[in-house]
Amino acid sequence: MIEPLSRKSYTFAWLGLLGLVLLNTLIAFLNLGPWNMIIAVGIATVMASIVAGFLMHALYDSKVVRIVLAGGVIWFLIFVSLTLTDYMTRGWLGVPGK
Repeated sequence: MIEPLSRKSYTFAWLGLLGLVLLNTLIAFLNLGPWNMIIAVGIATVMASIVAGFLMHALYDSKVVRIVLAGGVIWFLIFVSLTLTDYMTRGWLGVPGK
């Protein structure tokens, strides 16, 4: 059985998520060019890590949970890399009629 975290931990996690949502919203109003998406995805990754680590107790659970989470992250990175590879190489072959 997992011991519940203290209210202080939950409060800090909640305040951290609120602060990151505010930061993400404020950055959306700035024109940073291509960096807008990179920063937004970075902030979303930190938010997902807080939710998984603290609120879903992944940091305090067994090693099997950590292995499953690492496997999910690895699969996500594989899918993103395959998608980017397809997108970046679309113009390499000449298509007749275009």
